[in-house]
Amino acid sequence: MIKTDVLSGWPARRLSIAAKRGNKMLKMLKCLFTSMGLLSALGAGLASAQQPDHTIRIGLVVPPTHQWTLSAQKFGEELKTATNGRLAVAVFPSSQLGSEAQMIQQIQSGALDMGWLTTAELSNRVPELAALHAPFLVKDISQARMVLESPIAKKIFERFPEQLGAVGLGYGMTGLRQILTRDEVSGPADIAGKKIRVIPSAPARDFYELVGAAPTPIPFAAVYDAFANGQVDGIDMDFEATFYNKYYQLAKTMLVTNHVMAPMAVVYSERLWVELPTGDQELIHTLLDKQLKLIRDQLVANEASFRTRLADLGFSMKDVPREPFAEIVKAWDAKWETRAPDIRRLREFTAK
Repeated sequence: MIKTDVLSGWPARRLSIAAKRGNKMLKMLKCLFTSMGLLSALGAGLASAQQPDHTIRIGLVVPPTHQWTLSAQKFGEELKTATNGRLAVAVFPSSQLGSEAQMIQQIQSGALDMGWLTTAELSNRVPELAALHAPFLVKDISQARMVLESPIAKKIFERFPEQLGAVGLGYGMTGLRQILTRDEVSGPADIAGKKIRVIPSAPARDFYELVGAAPTPIPFAAVYDAFANGQVDGIDMDFEATFYNKYYQLAKTMLVTNHVMAPMAVVYSERLWVELPTGDQELIHTLLDKQLKLIRDQLVANEASFRTRLADLGFSMKDVPREPFAEIVKAWDAKWETRAPDIRRLREFTAK
């Protein structure tokens, strides 16, 4: 006689088999859901490891091969390693994010984290920076480095939050400025009335007006075309940029004046800086200090070699003494000393 279950009426043997199969199915489903949960957690962990908490966007006007860009990229690599990928960096060279003036606006609004920008452009908003652009402030590139590493220069950063809406984190630089011309010239008197490209900044404009030239502000990205098509008669430029951007192919002469230094400042949006933990701020400072020192030191080491390379190409370069500019220096200082009170202190500093 076949036994039956009282409640279901199913044969007991069949019910037992069904129950075992059901239990087995439940175990399989549990294993499946458990595995799915583990996979989901593993996937979330991997995604978390691959995706940084924040990517610091850096804007520059110089090309990818420029030392500023290379140092910005190296800073990003070291920051990513130091934070185990929690912080990353995206570098945008060659004015990809706009002109320096446009990037400053982005930094002020918090749309851009960091800029490696010329102090010439920044001086339009922080006039105290004009002290770093005083004509004939330094005698050579080594003295330019000394100025940027001085407490006087570093103290100017204290004005940045109020006047710029950014935090100043350190200085880099390019080479001392020279004057390139499309025509052959023998001295400063020959550029009177000539259109000379300058960084869009008041200190540079005032210097060339005092020289008697017609300063023409043009963003860095547009310099080559402006020089090539005759929009300007000359450009204010350094040895390195002249070599790498092949401006020597467009110019007949370079007047080697070394008339002004050309610093760069790394600035961080104040809106975004205050959101960073203190530890991250200190780490960024440390890693930036390393790269900016490298920029300054390499420039000092390589400045003379870029002039040699230009000479080897047969490019005409004429040394110009400082003495004929003495009255121009006095007039420039008188115009700027109230807005940039550190001018006198820096001149005393470099005269030692």
